Amino acid sequence: MDKYFVASIAAAKDVGNKRIRHLLEIFGNGQTIWSADVADLKQAGLPKNAFESLVTWRQNHPDVPEQLADYCQRNGFGLCSFADEDYPPILKEISVPPIIFYYRGKLLPHVERIGIVGTRENTVYGKDIALALGSDLAAAGFTVVSGAAKGIDSFAHRGALKTGRTVAVLGQGLATRCPREKKKLLDQIVDSGGLIMSEFSLKTEPNEGTFITRNRIIAGLCRGVVVVEAGEKSGALNTGSWAIDNNRDVFVIPGSIYWEKSAGCNKLIYEGAKLIRNARDILSEYNIDVSAVSKETSPTVELSDVESKILALIPQGDFITDDEILDAVDDVAPHELPQIMIELEIKGCIVEDAGRYTRKFGG
Repeated sequence: MDKYFVASIAAAKDVGNKRIRHLLEIFGNGQTIWSADVADLKQAGLPKNAFESLVTWRQNHPDVPEQLADYCQRNGFGLCSFADEDYPPILKEISVPPIIFYYRGKLLPHVERIGIVGTRENTVYGKDIALALGSDLAAAGFTVVSGAAKGIDSFAHRGALKTGRTVAVLGQGLATRCPREKKKLLDQIVDSGGLIMSEFSLKTEPNEGTFITRNRIIAGLCRGVVVVEAGEKSGALNTGSWAIDNNRDVFVIPGSIYWEKSAGCNKLIYEGAKLIRNARDILSEYNIDVSAVSKETSPTVELSDVESKILALIPQGDFITDDEILDAVDDVAPHELPQIMIELEIKGCIVEDAGRYTRKFGG
């Protein structure tokens, strides 16, 4: 029950992890803090804003710990505190570990985890890589950790769901509303034996600050973090920074130097992050058997001479149009091209998007 007192203290404005840890060192446990005299709390040395916030919060909501425990029990939310045996040991190593976090699903504290993060506005190239990395790393025994955001995060989770386990760290409370597709993904993660978690109070709405705060947990849970696609101002770079600061490995998928969505990735590589091409590179880095994963190449397909000629023109990570293809190939009539492109898509070589084409990852 004491952790519900700690969680109730954490819900007070301006009382964060470091200040709660300071109070616990003085008072011993959450229940004693919650019931302490105002004079004793004042002697604890909290900043004025934190002290006044906590005192006001307790006075206005005296039954919060009991109400919180009841709410969690009725709605299937778990609560884990720093003092619990099932708190992930690796998370305790970071500079500011969460004092408590809420969760749904299976809390497996000792599994090996790896993070996969990237931009919300991904390309087809990024999508295919995130799916492949998630699937292959999960197949090799890693629990894949990401933030369940639109884009690379979601594709990493979906890839992992095909072959193994995944954890979503949210930048909002677990009881807040979210888009239908995201809710469906989170339910799939829980139903498959994975975990969703958040250090924020259950009904905390997401904002830029909460996403930045949760990034340290993604990095902290993991042995290493893979940045798949990230512009120079991407939040994924913040996760990479947390990983570096807390002695985690940082792996990066490279992209074109002319491509904005890879600018952040290429910068990380320039600054010393480990360039990788696929999951096998990560597994080799950790001396893990790579036989469980694919070589991430397309199956052999039969192509005609003209199909091979056109495929050679199609970039990976960028797009080409019908007109650009026709300008480059002399022996294809305009009316013949649509059927050729359909055949290439059926054979798994390309992806079509609004009349433009890109090479499928591994194709």
